[in-house]
Amino acid sequence: MRATPFLIDGNAETRPLLRLAFNEGFSEQWLQEQLFKNPQSLPFGEINPGYREVVPLCMEMNTSAGPIDIVYVTPQGKLVIVETKLWRNPEARRKVIGQILDYAKELQNWSYSDLQREVSRRTGEKGNVPYALVQNHYPNTDEAEFVDGISNSLAQGDFMLVIAGDGIRSDTQAMIQYLDNTANMKFTLAVIETAVYQTEEQDLTFIQPRTLFQTKEIQRTVYITDFGDTRSPVDNQSTSQPSSLMTQYHQFWKAFIDDLRLDDPDQPMANPIARGNIFFPMPPSSTTAWITLYFYKAKSEIGCFLRLASSEEGLSLYQELKEDAEAINSELPLTVEWDDKNCRIITHRRIEGDWPPVSDPGVKAFFSETLNAFVNAFRPRMERLSSLDS
Repeated sequence: MRATPFLIDGNAETRPLLRLAFNEGFSEQWLQEQLFKNPQSLPFGEINPGYREVVPLCMEMNTSAGPIDIVYVTPQGKLVIVETKLWRNPEARRKVIGQILDYAKELQNWSYSDLQREVSRRTGEKGNVPYALVQNHYPNTDEAEFVDGISNSLAQGDFMLVIAGDGIRSDTQAMIQYLDNTANMKFTLAVIETAVYQTEEQDLTFIQPRTLFQTKEIQRTVYITDFGDTRSPVDNQSTSQPSSLMTQYHQFWKAFIDDLRLDDPDQPMANPIARGNIFFPMPPSSTTAWITLYFYKAKSEIGCFLRLASSEEGLSLYQELKEDAEAINSELPLTVEWDDKNCRIITHRRIEGDWPPVSDPGVKAFFSETLNAFVNAFRPRMERLSSLDS
């Protein structure tokens, strides 16, 4: 049985607050509107101190994955995605978690221009609307830094994802099972219960947010930041399309994955994205180990590396692999470097000529042969070491 909160008026009289069910006088749209107008009511800063200050951008922002209920942003350019739901059953839980992850994956392919365009559509305002909304609350916000912050947030999938609503039941394991296919993203996910109460006279309504579940923010990938072309904020706002370089990378990765044939049939495939690198999850999980294939424009370089997370488990696995380095080096048909500082084993090749070298058949062959060799050498070892540690 739930406790009953109450109000105390100026005459020391108490008024009980009665909790409303989701079918008793309020809807998802009503809840969405209240949370949009009152972002301070949600405990963003308690979940992650980097999100203490947020500004509402818009509601129902259109994406190819569907409209996002609420979008907020910090003055530093970190995005918050909120999905408001009145959950009625476990199936609703599965759908809403999948939906908010789809939104995040879609946004990772966006540029700042895409965000500006869609916020402008929803608000009916022109110009750099996201920046104007933030500057209205925080006048000292620097435009170039703000645009760069959002661009980085989008590229890395670095968001706060929040599911807010009533009828929620927390089941940590059920939540976590949906997150393992997000190896190329960095985000915090939180589930917030927003219980709704009213006085008996129905003249006052009270919303009580409570965090039921949150993930720790985990760096699942290593991004080399100068894969792309460098453009000024003005240039970045001039087009709603991804840059030509990112489009070429995306087309290359899609064709590469379609044609890829590995010796190991159980190796999960990467998600081809409009970036200069893609990621293949490795045992024991995508948050602990992954293989990266990359284009590195600043050094005219392509490469491949196995990376272990800087967690206790990741460090332990790297050291165990390092102890077997002589056998691994002799097994691999290429020369690798053991990068102890970053817990990775890497090989790379310098590219001559125009960039990007996406039409060079040698590049595709390098990626295919190197990835296959890495999977053959490391995947069985990682599975064995993981089973010994479990």
